[in-house]
Amino acid sequence: MADTVIKALMLDKIQMDGKSILIIQHSDGSPFLHSLLTQSARQGRKIVLVSFSHSVGYYHNVGTRLGWNLNNLLSKNQVVFIGGLQALKDSFRFQNSSNPFDFLFNSNTCPLQTLLFSIKEVISNWGEQPFSLVIDELDCLFSLGVKTSHVVNFFQQCHSLVQLNSKGSLIISMGVTSTDKENIQCSTLLSHWSDLVLTEKGLQTGKSKDLTGSLIVNWNISPSTEQQFHFKCYDRGIKMFAPGTAVL
Repeated sequence: MADTVIKALMLDKIQMDGKSILIIQHSDGSPFLHSLLTQSARQGRKIVLVSFSHSVGYYHNVGTRLGWNLNNLLSKNQVVFIGGLQALKDSFRFQNSSNPFDFLFNSNTCPLQTLLFSIKEVISNWGEQPFSLVIDELDCLFSLGVKTSHVVNFFQQCHSLVQLNSKGSLIISMGVTSTDKENIQCSTLLSHWSDLVLTEKGLQTGKSKDLTGSLIVNWNISPSTEQQFHFKCYDRGIKMFAPGTAVL
């Protein structure tokens, strides 16, 4: 099913190295982030996976259902996991200045610099190999007290990192609610700078046994198009439909 998503998004034809994908979630979790993560794993790309709210076990369990083994790739150094949950525990116990989340206990004019440095260090160790930088639920930084300007700056630096490296791509997911002006403002800014924007929404009519939600696909580069799909989530992936064809 991951292949179905990739074809629907035209990512089997459009080269995304040096480019960025932003996933805006109006509901909990992003099934499309896992589809893109699966594609990177199957292509043999190196992956830096940054998560602020989930453990490595969570991604391993989802990946297993989608046909790939995260623990195996971690042991081969194909994937490096920078996990917020463990880092948060370590920050309170050790207050190590090399902790990617040192901004929690150390006042800094550039609070995300250590996290960015950790990402750059991993990528530099891979040399010229193709890689995907995947950052899940960027909006969690707001809950950790990071200002919008710092979140935007962090995105810009990650974006520049993959632009400068012709073999890197950036995939970011971000949760948004209609009542959170800070999230909306930030997601609007990031949308302008991203090459592909996927906006997930629940159904306006409520729950349905045939559909999970809708997806708006905006290309800010060629083919510069906007498309809308409906989708249905399953344990082992996603099925996508043109509006009105879900029963087919």
